Amino acid sequence: MSMNYKSLIKTTTGDLVILGVKDTCKTTLLMHIARELRQDAKNHVYIMETFPKWIHEFDNIPYMTIKEQDIEPKENLAYLEENSSIIQWSKDYIILNANEVVQFLKTNKDGIFLIECEDMEKISAFMTFVIYQCYRKQYLRAKAETLDRINENYWFMVEESHNLLDSTVIAKKTFNKLRKIQNEFRNLKMHMVCIALRLQDLSPKIRAKMSILLARVSLDDYQLKVRNLLRNSKYRNEITQLEKGKFIFPELDLELETKPFEQNGKPYEWKPKIPEPKPQKKKLSFFKRLWNWLPPRDIVFVKNGKPIKDTETTEQEFQQQDEEDLLDEDWLNLEDE
Repeated sequence: MSMNYKSLIKTTTGDLVILGVKDTCKTTLLMHIARELRQDAKNHVYIMETFPKWIHEFDNIPYMTIKEQDIEPKENLAYLEENSSIIQWSKDYIILNANEVVQFLKTNKDGIFLIECEDMEKISAFMTFVIYQCYRKQYLRAKAETLDRINENYWFMVEESHNLLDSTVIAKKTFNKLRKIQNEFRNLKMHMVCIALRLQDLSPKIRAKMSILLARVSLDDYQLKVRNLLRNSKYRNEITQLEKGKFIFPELDLELETKPFEQNGKPYEWKPKIPEPKPQKKKLSFFKRLWNWLPPRDIVFVKNGKPIKDTETTEQEFQQQDEEDLLDEDWLNLEDE
């Protein structure tokens, strides 16, 4: 039997790992899944990549580039290991353009983040920051009992999953924060679909909560876990020689064959909206400030050296004149009663 992209999404209500060696069309499959998810208005789809492939080959979608200088380390803090015998240092990072990232999430239903960082800990810190923003939003909705009424789902597509899910290469504080969030993913309608080359690249603490979709795997992975997954499968003898573009879903023992991805539109770079400057209060002239500073006085209007009795008409004429003209023509005199 076989399955399609829609049935795969419905079957994997939680998280999914697409596992396979290089050149097995894992990214192509992920693009098809992302396209299928985007057709549902209640789904938010955010793609995380470190190599510029999606921004050239995916559909019409906004993308945001995260540069190396956008993520900076904060002051390291010391902490004790669980047995209180070893002191280690906890790394933490600050996202300098955090306001722009949050603005991107608020203004775009779907999007791509191209993370141009070489440090894997920086990449993991940024991914965790994005996931946490959506997690916090869903958590507050759940607290206010509006999660089901609003009915929004968040899907995170992660290309290089070892940058996010390998506890041996990322900061422990970041990993523990992500692990706590992932424990509540399903309750908060959040999901993650990842690509991995090897099972060893993923932490078992996170991988245990994820379904696995198998492409052609290495002998190493086959010996470690895949053979056990397929112990009752009809595909157990061909998984190491599976054709390009074919995938096996062990939970249902079904096959999925992906087709070449044909681009529909083109991604475009998103630019943050620059807030309009607040209107500045017009500065008063020296004579106006002087006028406001002087105590209240009775005003007598004069013209050609003679007092004018019709003050109502004169006040209207006075209001229509420019202040500088009044001063030049000596129209205004101040006299005590």
